[in-house]
Amino acid sequence: MQLFLDSYGAFLGTRDGMFHLRLRQAEDRSFPVRDVKIIMLAQGVSISANAMRLAIENSIPIILLDRLEHPIGQVWSGQFGSIATIRKHQALWSTDVQGINWVRSVLLRKLAGQLEVLLRATADSMLDLGTEVGRIQRTYEQFSNWRYQGELLPDIAATFRGWEGTASRFYFRGLAQLLPSPFYFSLRSRRPALDPFNALLNYLYGFLYAQVELSLMKAGLDPYTGVLHADEYKRPTLVFDVIELYRPWAETVALQLCTSGTVNTGHFTDATEKEGFYLQAAGKPAVVNTMLSYLDEKMPLAGKNRSRRFKIDLDAQQLAQSLKDFTPLHRII
Repeated sequence: MQLFLDSYGAFLGTRDGMFHLRLRQAEDRSFPVRDVKIIMLAQGVSISANAMRLAIENSIPIILLDRLEHPIGQVWSGQFGSIATIRKHQALWSTDVQGINWVRSVLLRKLAGQLEVLLRATADSMLDLGTEVGRIQRTYEQFSNWRYQGELLPDIAATFRGWEGTASRFYFRGLAQLLPSPFYFSLRSRRPALDPFNALLNYLYGFLYAQVELSLMKAGLDPYTGVLHADEYKRPTLVFDVIELYRPWAETVALQLCTSGTVNTGHFTDATEKEGFYLQAAGKPAVVNTMLSYLDEKMPLAGKNRSRRFKIDLDAQQLAQSLKDFTPLHRII
């Protein structure tokens, strides 16, 4: 269950070990901790210290939303989940050839996920996406065959971004052809979103950002020390790197929501020049619940069936473990 609170004057507190919601014009409600996966707070909503403490103790993300209900931050304990050695090594790793090779593995997995999305969606249809699939496959081969040859880090990052950007253009061109006509789009747009489908993607990506950031912090990693994305003030660059692994999940959910009719264009505002399209409150419960259900679905993992949510945690833990034993090999600056 997700608690999406956007009613002005709503207050979230605790009662008898449960979250307790008080609304101005509705009956109070209580929610067992075990049922709550995420708490999202829009403007005009209040939360008590006890409710924040209960969420932190149970690793439930509290996501703060801006006026357009885009995620702008989350509440967490302020304590990383492991020893400082990991973060000391992480700073060295981020400028080492081993960090670059990790980024390459991330982008390879992302490309594999994109191919899976297109091939699965076209398996039972007459749609021909051979051009798009072929271009992504060639990019996959470029990354597979890349080897470090003494380049500077900015040059490597530019090369990787160029390859990945080309593959993404073909990928989204293919994705657009799989959508019902009201959701068709010509270009990937971020902020502002120029069409309803891109607004839906932006919303789902924002949802994943919070999940990834929390997993990194629980594993003891610094979300602000990335590799591919350049350091920027108040920008969690490692989150930007890691989320590439899971973008195909958000795109799968977005495709499912649109093709099934669960969301329609009436769930989105009309575009404005400054703000573009964005998802309205009426469509958010279905979108968030579908995403949560997708994350909770089991998938084969190390011989067991584990949820996708567990996979995010496991990836973060495996990265943290590798950094515990990290020994610099070749610094790239």
